[in-house]
Amino acid sequence: LMAVCWSGVFPATHIVLQSMGVFTTVFLRFWWAAVILLILLRFRESRLPRLSPRESMLVVGLGLLGITFYNSLFTAGLGLVEASRASLIVPINPAVTAVFAWLLLGERLSGVRAAGTVLSVAGALWILCRGDPSAFVTLELGTGELFLVLCIFVWSAYTLIGRVALASISPLALTAYVMLVGSLGVLPPAMLEGDSIARVTAQGWIAMGYLGVFGTVIPFLWYYEGVKALGAARAAQFINLVPPLAVAESVVLLGEPVTPALLVGICLVVVGLYLTNRPR
Repeated sequence: LMAVCWSGVFPATHIVLQSMGVFTTVFLRFWWAAVILLILLRFRESRLPRLSPRESMLVVGLGLLGITFYNSLFTAGLGLVEASRASLIVPINPAVTAVFAWLLLGERLSGVRAAGTVLSVAGALWILCRGDPSAFVTLELGTGELFLVLCIFVWSAYTLIGRVALASISPLALTAYVMLVGSLGVLPPAMLEGDSIARVTAQGWIAMGYLGVFGTVIPFLWYYEGVKALGAARAAQFINLVPPLAVAESVVLLGEPVTPALLVGICLVVVGLYLTNRPR
């Protein structure tokens, strides 16, 4: 269900960016989400939890990594790359996360899961180079693709630090505080975009509403619930469900073409997801 919600972020963001600036998009998306989550947190726990100095440092770091930096790069990259192609670069995130979780947190990485990780990466790389491996040899990657590649390492750090923070902070509290800090981090550049909000169309506001609730509040909260229950590496692999769903939505909503490279990438990702999460 997290993947179903997150898959809609790709076409929705593409729609919003047609009439709204990148930083304004990121700020509104996560500011609204933070307000909703803080209200929910106050209702559920009867108070807003107080953080220790160590917990506060973790929240600030996560806010800057996962919201300010990651989503600014992600949104800017999505403005330059087709939504369907961008969605198939995402599977590299959990692959890199699994490797770092194995190296830094001691999470188990079996041979089968490693094979699944490799297949996921292969699928993402295949779509990244549009089915032409020589693109990597000649470094024929655009700015949008490079932004999305940088997102991979930022998201891995976000997931691993989040696993540490969840030892003492509830998923709901952590998500709410992280989004509040992260949205404030992107506020200064958003203010420099001037009259960005005045140009937004009705379709853009509807898409922004989706981004705030179904593309942010619900899936981010469920993602941390998954990290706490399954571990960083295994929970991150469920993000691999996003690409095929996002491709289908991009084709239906945005009219983007389905190419052979996309189909090959989807197949590799789905097989990789099965291998990394099959019962042991």
